[in-house]
Amino acid sequence: MSEQAPSENRLDERLIERCEEIPRTPPAGTYVVVDTLHFSNTVIELFANGADHIHITERRGQEFAYREQHPDARIGGGSTEQYEPTPGYDFFNSPTYVQNVDVAGRPVSMTSSNGGRAIAMLRERLDDGSVYVGSTMNAAALGRHLRDETGPIHLVSSGSKGDFAVEDHIGAALISRYLDGVPVADAELTLFRDQLKTAKGEAYIQGNDLRRRDVFDYAMAINSRTILPKLDGDALVDVRSAPTVAAD
Repeated sequence: MSEQAPSENRLDERLIERCEEIPRTPPAGTYVVVDTLHFSNTVIELFANGADHIHITERRGQEFAYREQHPDARIGGGSTEQYEPTPGYDFFNSPTYVQNVDVAGRPVSMTSSNGGRAIAMLRERLDDGSVYVGSTMNAAALGRHLRDETGPIHLVSSGSKGDFAVEDHIGAALISRYLDGVPVADAELTLFRDQLKTAKGEAYIQGNDLRRRDVFDYAMAINSRTILPKLDGDALVDVRSAPTVAAD
């Protein structure tokens, strides 16, 4: 499928470099929260495994109250040093871990310190607009979908611990490129994958097999999903028109 004009990438005017830079009164428009490692990819894989919707809490711990109201819900929280969910939770932010969690047809409740927090901030502050979740995994599908949105597009590179995150910038850059119809060369994709591999340092992927798989099997799997998570009320829903895998 050939890409269409415009031929100029407008990433610079769209990018919000950290979730802390979301304006107190955000201008109207469409906001895409990118938290590649690992909130966005966990959301994508929960939907890929059949989750009905994903409720985003304002802060960690509120998931238990949600499960009391929805007994069939699965809830996500933090992880132990052994990369298991902290007591009481069903999973944590890991696209690899959630492959073994039964979410088919069930509601889910979760958040994260960056991507989840960004969604909660936008939900509270944004009066006129919509909010999506994006990453390297759904960049092509989401970028093309956003062409039908009216008004400005804002790409929130969530960051990590108040600093910018390379992996989030890569996700935002890819989404912006596909939105603008600017082709992404194979050599660029290879470079992006190499940067994703070391975004959190060499020790990160060497220290734990689960985190290595989070990076290699998911973050580096550019355009492997067409899932389109969009905020509807207090929860994300998948608004894709056809559940097929992207073929870029």
